[in-house]
Amino acid sequence: MKKTIALVLLVGITFVSCNKDDESVNNCTMPADLVIDQLNSRNVLLSWDDRGETAFELEYGPTGFAVGNGTVERTSRIPYTVDGLEPETSYELYLRANCGSDGFSDDLRIQFETPFDPDACNVPLELTLVSVGDTTIRVNWLENTETAWQVEYGPVGFPLGSGETIGTSESTAFLEGLTPGTTYEIYVRANCGSDGFSDYTDALVVTTDS
Repeated sequence: MKKTIALVLLVGITFVSCNKDDESVNNCTMPADLVIDQLNSRNVLLSWDDRGETAFELEYGPTGFAVGNGTVERTSRIPYTVDGLEPETSYELYLRANCGSDGFSDDLRIQFETPFDPDACNVPLELTLVSVGDTTIRVNWLENTETAWQVEYGPVGFPLGSGETIGTSESTAFLEGLTPGTTYEIYVRANCGSDGFSDYTDALVVTTDS
């Protein structure tokens, strides 16, 4: 989904290498290039260079939290979304590779601040598939009192901010020029003008006909 207004509120991103404990060993490669692809009031989408590793552990908490007492999540998926954050809060997050019997890599650290909760702009509701063909998809949604929206879509797993976008004043969108037999993720958010954008809907995943 494009680099949103939320990213403007990003503060003090820093990257450091550090050990959280003595489990780190030289034959477990530390990931690299940890970046924020999307930042909203309650979630952040992260991506990184896996450096050949396949499993990762993230630990995060409010800035200054004691490492080992944060929230831990494990994933093999890149990019990865951390949900359940609090609006207008500064966070620290640590990322390391999990190499099984070889232990853990060193950590990458990133710091960010979530923006205000965009209550003034309501998220569309019930994003639904209407029809699908080999090169087209039609979707619609409930307005939730808003009058303009932005649709973003791309192949499944695409980083938000890098997809195709459509602006519309109708609570429906027709996507065309798609690739047959391909799975797409589709998101919609309200465009509230001077009040900014709402958060995105959950992804609607659709595969075009072959």
